[in-house]
Amino acid sequence: MKTYKKLMNALAGLEKLVLEIATVLILVLTVGNVFSRKVIHQSWSFTEELVVAVFVLITLLAAALACREGELVNLTLLTDRLPAQVRKVFLLLSTILSVAFTAVLFKYGLDKVITQMQNGKRTFVLNWPEWIFWSFVPIGAACMILHFIEFYLDSCGKEDDDK
Repeated sequence: MKTYKKLMNALAGLEKLVLEIATVLILVLTVGNVFSRKVIHQSWSFTEELVVAVFVLITLLAAALACREGELVNLTLLTDRLPAQVRKVFLLLSTILSVAFTAVLFKYGLDKVITQMQNGKRTFVLNWPEWIFWSFVPIGAACMILHFIEFYLDSCGKEDDDK
């Protein structure tokens, strides 16, 4: 279990690093484009493609980190008032449903990536393969699945320690 936790901590650290770099990238691109339009009177047409794709990445990785803390899909108004055993059942059910939904997201994202690789579709302005940007969906979904499971295992471990 300690090895698993070390791996998950490393994954979370990598996710945080990617989020920091992506946020700075969006900031630089957006401010640079505004500066370029207002001062030089030239628009950076490529920024829209990059910023939208990076926002998808940021959204999914931030959601994955929220899953790690149990903060993504968690309304505890009712479950906090239930006995520990019943709460554990609800946590298991919530984890199963969340992982199932995210697995569907992963599957359809991966299908889209494979289709775009086969079709060779490219972006309009940068002329990059579109599958690169669509790969953010299955990557984010995989991270979310891992963190949903991590949260469940951590929560069960905490309840066992409390006894």
